[in-house]
Amino acid sequence: MIHVKTEVKQSKVHGEGLFLLEPVKKGDIIASLIVDAKIMTEEEYQEEQRKNNEIVVKTGVRFAGEYFLYKDTIDNEEYINHSNDPSMLYHCGICFAKRDLDAGDELTVDYKYFLARDDIFQFSDEDTSQKVDGMDPKKAMIDSAKELIELWK
Repeated sequence: MIHVKTEVKQSKVHGEGLFLLEPVKKGDIIASLIVDAKIMTEEEYQEEQRKNNEIVVKTGVRFAGEYFLYKDTIDNEEYINHSNDPSMLYHCGICFAKRDLDAGDELTVDYKYFLARDDIFQFSDEDTSQKVDGMDPKKAMIDSAKELIELWK
């Protein structure tokens, strides 16, 4: 669930992206991906990826530890693109503004927090050519928690 006004439109990052229609302050919650989501294990998530289950592939994100969230419908939050310098921090199902954002800014996250470790759909970042893959579940939680603490200082 997106908590601010947004629109989907062409992105300079990749395909279509999600853009703000209103300003957001640093640290504000922009989206709660856990709302109306279902939970599965990382193993189940990767099995659904191998089956090319489109709804799980498009909506699935790491929740906490070895658990993933997914939804039955594709909503605006599925258009959040990856960035190595994201506008949002993702932590345990919640997206926080990493800095003050203006209307028109694209909403992005670092997909290392979204993806499974050794994710079937890992990819190379278009700007840096660096591999983008998920992390160890414990490391993902610790690293995103540290980033959140720094964000709120």
